[in-house]
Amino acid sequence: MKAENIVAVRILNHSFRISDFEFRISSPLLLAFVIGAVAWLLYLPALGDDFVWDARAKVLMSDFIHDPGNLPDVLTGRVLTRDVLDNNRPGNLLSLMVDAALWGKWPAGYHATSVTLHAVVCAMLFLLMVRLLPEGGVWAAFLAALAFAVHPLNCEAVSEVSYREDLLVTGAILAGLFAAMAFLRKPGFWRNLVLGVICCLALLFSVSAKENGAAGPVVIACYWLLWRRREPALPWAVLVGAAVLVVGGFLVARFTLAPAHSIIFTSKPAQLGGSLANTLLIQPRIWTMEFTQVILPHGLCADYGAYSIRNYSVPLSMTAVALVVCAQMYLGLRNRVFAFGSVFFWSGLLPVANFVPLFRPMADRFLYLPLAGLAMVLAQGLRLAGNLRPAARSCIYAVASVWICTAAVLTLFREPVWHDSLALWQDTAAINPYSIAAADNLGWAYLDANRAEEAASAFRRDIALTKGLSADPWAGLALASEAAFQPAAADEYYRRAVALDARYAQPEELLRALVLESNSAGKLEVLARRNTKR
Repeated sequence: MKAENIVAVRILNHSFRISDFEFRISSPLLLAFVIGAVAWLLYLPALGDDFVWDARAKVLMSDFIHDPGNLPDVLTGRVLTRDVLDNNRPGNLLSLMVDAALWGKWPAGYHATSVTLHAVVCAMLFLLMVRLLPEGGVWAAFLAALAFAVHPLNCEAVSEVSYREDLLVTGAILAGLFAAMAFLRKPGFWRNLVLGVICCLALLFSVSAKENGAAGPVVIACYWLLWRRREPALPWAVLVGAAVLVVGGFLVARFTLAPAHSIIFTSKPAQLGGSLANTLLIQPRIWTMEFTQVILPHGLCADYGAYSIRNYSVPLSMTAVALVVCAQMYLGLRNRVFAFGSVFFWSGLLPVANFVPLFRPMADRFLYLPLAGLAMVLAQGLRLAGNLRPAARSCIYAVASVWICTAAVLTLFREPVWHDSLALWQDTAAINPYSIAAADNLGWAYLDANRAEEAASAFRRDIALTKGLSADPWAGLALASEAAFQPAAADEYYRRAVALDARYAQPEELLRALVLESNSAGKLEVLARRNTKR
C-alpha cells in the first residue's frame, strides 16, 4: 500500500491525508465549533419559548414582516419613512422577514435563528481573539469566548427574538473587522477593493440593525492604528473614511426621514432625570450597576428603573467609573489588545447611554456588544497569566473555569423567565416592584390566562404607579371587571380610560397602533358598543 493512501493523523495540527487529498482542520476551527455548540446547546430550551414583549407586536400583531411586498422598502431604506415598528432598523426587520418567510408565526423557528446567530457570534469572537492575541493565546481566547457565550446578561438578546438586533450588530461588526484584517494583506487592487466594500457593507448592515452599530468605524480605525499603522496610510484612510460615510449617512437618514406623525410612537423618549445635568449624574450610577452585573450577575431584569440603582450613590459611582477608565487606560497604554478591547467596549456602550434620550434607560441587551470587548480584555489577561508560575497560573485558570460554569448555570435559570409573557412579567415585577411596564403587561398576561382577579390586582398596581394618568390600566381593569361579572364597574373604568385617551373609544385604532392584541381589542369593543348606546 502506498504511503499516500494511508490515513495519517497528526495530533498537533489535526491534519488528515487520504489518498491524494489533504484536509486540514486547525485547532482554532475545532475550538470555534465547540464554543458555538456550547452556546447553541445552552439556549436549546429557548426553542420552546413563546413570543414575548416587542416580539408579539412585531410578529403577531403587525403584518409588516409577513408581507413580501414590503421587502423592497426594507432593502432600499424607504422603510425609514414609514410608520412601522422598527422602521429605523431595517437590518433587524430584514432578518425577521426572512424568518417570517420560513416559519410564518411559529416561535421555535425564530428562536432557532436567534440562538444560531449567538452561536456564530461566539465562534467569530473566538477566532478574532486568536488572531489578535500573540502566539500561545488559543486557550486564553477559548476561555474568554466561553465566558461571553454563557454570560447571563446575554440572555435577553438571545431569548427575545425582536432583540436579536444586538446579535446582528455584533456579528456584522466582527465580519467587517475580519474583512479589514485581510485588507492589504496581499497585493491586488480589485481584491482589496472587494474587501473594502465587504467591510463597509457589513458596517452598514450593523448600523441598520441598531444604532450602536455606529461603533463599527471606530473599531476599524482602532484596529488600523494599533496593528497596521506602519502600512501605507492612504488606503486605510480611504477605508475608514468610507466606513464613516456609510454609517454616518445612514444615521443622518434615520433621524431626518422619520415620519412626522406616528400612530405607534405617540411620544418621544424624555431626557433621563429631566435634564442633561441630571443625566450626567444618573448615567454613572447605571454604568456602575452594569459593571457589577458583568462580574457578578444579579438582579437581572427586563425593565430597570430608579429602584434598580437605589444602592449606587453618585460619589461611589463616579469613583467606580473613574477607576475603571483609569485601569483601562493604564493597561491599554501597555498592551494593544487591552486597548482594543477597551475601545470596543466603550464604542459599543456609549451609543446606548442616555446622552441621547432612550425609551429604556438600561437593558441587559445593551451590554451584548460591549461584552465582546471585555472578552478581548479577559483573553489577554488570561494569556498573560500563562507566564506566571504554574501554581498561580493554575489558580487563575481554575477561578475562570468556575466562574464560567457558574455563569452557565445562571443562564439556564434565567432563560425560562423569557418562556412566556406571564413568566416574564411575574419575574420583572418581583425584581423591580416599581416597574410600570411590568405591572401593566402582567395584568394583560393574567387576562389572557383567564385570571381576572390577579389581573385586576396588577392593573390597580399600575394605576397607583402612574397616579391614575395612564389609560391602559384603566382599560385593563375594565376588562378584568367584565370577566368577573361586574358590568357597572367595567363601564366606569372603561369611561375613565376613554377620558384619558380617546383612542380607547375606538379599539380598532389601538390595533393599528399595536397597543392591544386582537383578542383584547375585541373584548374592549364590546364595552365600547355598550357605552356608546348610553
